[in-house]
Amino acid sequence: MMRFLLLTVMMSLSTSDSPRLGSEADPIRQRLFASQSMEVLVQGLKLNGSPGPFQTFADAVELSKAGKKEEAKTRLHSILQAPNLETRIQLWVWSALRELGEQPGADSGGEVLGVVIEVPMRGAYDTLAGYQDGSARYLDFSGKAIFWDKPDASMKTLCHRLIAATVPESSRAVPRKDTALPKSGTQVTLLTRSGMYVIVEPPQSIMAAGSALMFELMRRVKETEASNP
Repeated sequence: MMRFLLLTVMMSLSTSDSPRLGSEADPIRQRLFASQSMEVLVQGLKLNGSPGPFQTFADAVELSKAGKKEEAKTRLHSILQAPNLETRIQLWVWSALRELGEQPGADSGGEVLGVVIEVPMRGAYDTLAGYQDGSARYLDFSGKAIFWDKPDASMKTLCHRLIAATVPESSRAVPRKDTALPKSGTQVTLLTRSGMYVIVEPPQSIMAAGSALMFELMRRVKETEASNP
């Protein structure tokens, strides 16, 4: 899938008639977890019938509605065969497959494909997400954001380090059922083919890896702003 959004520098994305960016009801924040139901995801898509993973996903949803679950699964699996598939699309596909009753294998199901860190900040939350494909998101408590989708070896390394930092702590992660904001404190969510798993009050090793990713995102923004005064 071609990536159109390369970098959105720290800008406000909220409008008067939309939920505040980073709030519990914010669809942008919810999509960081790539765990929406099939129908909810499709409702938020703007499709024109052109071939692509999301159109195939929408076709699978229609098949499921028609009671053709096995055909729907086949369509979903065809998405996973696409080269250079974005991590969040992989997660959405597996969320849909689980919804249709299929579970990933024991070996692949527990692989961490992305990490979301939520940190309380002045009555709200900062949210940072890093994915296996090297894409990243940072939603600041003030209502500003950075989105990174541009292929970049350094950013991908930082995302992989964040993911790797969670592995020693994964044994104490518990299933997460929704994307509601934490009641209090910091938490880390592991995004896997088998679902979401949360670590409450994560260790410094994870937070340090997350901070490195966040600061690099911010550095890239400043660099871009300086080159485009």
